[in-house]
Amino acid sequence: MRGADQGAGYLDPPSPDQSGDARVTLVSPATSADVIRAARAGGYALAAFNAVNLETAQAIVRAAEAVRAPVILQFSQNAARHGGLAQLAALGQSLKAEASVPVLLHFDHAESEDAALEALRLGFDGVMLEGDDPITLRRLADAAHAAGGYLEAEYEVVIKGERSGERHDDPAQLSAFIRDSGCDILAIDLGSAHKQESKNAHLDLGRLHTLTGLTALPLVLHGASSVPETELAQAARAGVAKINLATDLTLTFTAAVRESLNAGAKDPRQYLGAGRDAMQARAETYIRALGAAGWA
Repeated sequence: MRGADQGAGYLDPPSPDQSGDARVTLVSPATSADVIRAARAGGYALAAFNAVNLETAQAIVRAAEAVRAPVILQFSQNAARHGGLAQLAALGQSLKAEASVPVLLHFDHAESEDAALEALRLGFDGVMLEGDDPITLRRLADAAHAAGGYLEAEYEVVIKGERSGERHDDPAQLSAFIRDSGCDILAIDLGSAHKQESKNAHLDLGRLHTLTGLTALPLVLHGASSVPETELAQAARAGVAKINLATDLTLTFTAAVRESLNAGAKDPRQYLGAGRDAMQARAETYIRALGAAGWA
């Protein structure tokens, strides 16, 4: 990390490589939202990986450190139901404090305003609330900004794996939603889907280019496990600055645990460690595909 005494370690982009990859000079981020804004400005995306326990969270942070990338460590409402929001927050804060790269803590798919507010109180950098009521979102945005954090809002609502099927392409409607909600980053529908085990979804890149022409906000893609990595790379270059990944990493972790158990492992440190290592390797692949490697 360049200048370890300079805060987040995200002050200087990498020098141009031998292929002539010249990257824009970015100022030091003042807030967590600035880290995501810088990704859009730099033409890459932050991988936003979901974790559910110590080993999955460690895999995410270790992957980011291995490839020198900023990363978003996400815990969802479902994960909080399983492990406890306060406990997950403490885990995330510990890993973030010791990380050698910028780590943003994000509370994903909050099911109520109160849950999102509790996440902010516990130190999460950003929250995303299911629903598109601008009055509720504005209150939450104000709370997030007061805490130095950010609000992610969904322009087309996604309820845990089911899309509304409704797209909004009116520029005036988009502008009004951004203004009224006060959001910092905006999740959009490009054709991906939650909880998919096959990469058979294809992104509407034409629509992405239209939307990036209408707003300078960093855009967010949910359900990215369903999308081929080449298309995710295209989306990152075109303005999607946060790309959510869960299912593919979960499957990778579980497969490695199963293989370890089948090989006779009995100590949880052995089989959970195998899952952690496999998930880290898969996360590194995604971070590189999204163009974020070397930016920390």
